[in-house]
Amino acid sequence: MFQATHILVSRSRRIPVIVTSGTERSQIYTQQEWEQEKPPAFELHSKLGMFCRGIQVLGYRLEPVEEAVAQDMAEVTVGGR
Repeated sequence: MFQATHILVSRSRRIPVIVTSGTERSQIYTQQEWEQEKPPAFELHSKLGMFCRGIQVLGYRLEPVEEAVAQDMAEVTVGGR
């Protein structure tokens, strides 16, 4: 069962993901990758940053699920006034 631990945030998208930690890198699974048991496209290296299919990418960040939910609720509250 997919239970997101983080939100992968780019300039235009917010994708729920599961982050699994390793010794050299963390692997970032989308729901589709997790359910189909595919290798993840995204990896986070502690010193080198974010990679997608072996190529370093910029403009992506991870947010914990709790922080992302709080941010979304704040946007709804502010937008609803």
